[in-house]
Amino acid sequence: MSRKKRGLYFIEQILDYKQYNGQKYYLVKWQGYNNRDCTWEKPEKIPNLAQFLHQFEENVKKNGSNFYHIENDEPPQLEDFIGVPSLSKQNWHQHQQEQINLLQNQVDQLKSEIDLMKKYNDEIVQLITASQQNEKSLQPNQQQDSEIMQESTSEQSQKNTEIKLQCEGGFEFGDQLDKIGQAVQVKDKGNKMYYLLWQKRPNGIVPKNRWVDSEYLMKHDINAFCYYLQKKL
Repeated sequence: MSRKKRGLYFIEQILDYKQYNGQKYYLVKWQGYNNRDCTWEKPEKIPNLAQFLHQFEENVKKNGSNFYHIENDEPPQLEDFIGVPSLSKQNWHQHQQEQINLLQNQVDQLKSEIDLMKKYNDEIVQLITASQQNEKSLQPNQQQDSEIMQESTSEQSQKNTEIKLQCEGGFEFGDQLDKIGQAVQVKDKGNKMYYLLWQKRPNGIVPKNRWVDSEYLMKHDINAFCYYLQKKL
C-alpha cells in the first residue's frame, strides 16, 4: 500500500501469514483499502497482535484459509512484497560490477575504433584532394593515355574477377553493401571482424557474405562503418 500521504492507518484484520528465512510475516488488511493494498508486516510492526490473530483463527475455522480471496482483488504474494533475491547480495554486486566493466570496455573499444576511423577519413580526404589537383595538371595526351590504361585495366580486372570468383562478394568486385550483420572480437589477433551482407547483382547473382576487418570497411565504405558504430554506442 502506498504510504506517501501523511496520516494514520488502522488495521482491519490479518488475512494470512507466511515464513521466509526464519522470519514470520503477516498479511495486513487496512481499513478503507482493498485487498490489493494489503502489506506483509513483521510481528513487531503489528499492535495488539494477539487480538488480530484470534480473529484470524476464527475466520479460518469458520470459512477456511481462503476466506479473504476476492476475484480481481487478490493481495500481493510474499515473494512480490519482500523481493526474494535470486543471488546473494555479494554475488549480485559482483555480477553487477562485472557487467559495468564489460560495458565500459565495449564503449572504450568503440571510441578507439571511431578515432581510428576519423584518422582514415582525414587521410582519404587528403588523397582525394591531391588526386583532384593532379588531374587538373594533366596534359590532354596524358589524360587520354590514362583513360586508355584505366579502360584496359578495368576490362582485364573484370575478366579475371568473373573467371576467378563469380560468387564471392566484395567492394573490389563492384558489389554494393546491403548491411553490416554483426561484429565479433577475435581473441587471438585482438582485432574486431565485421560480417558484411551484399546486395544482389544486376545479373541476379547474390554475392557470398564475408568477414572483414575495420581497415577494410574504413577503406571502402567509411560512411556505413560510422553509421554502424553510432548505432552501437
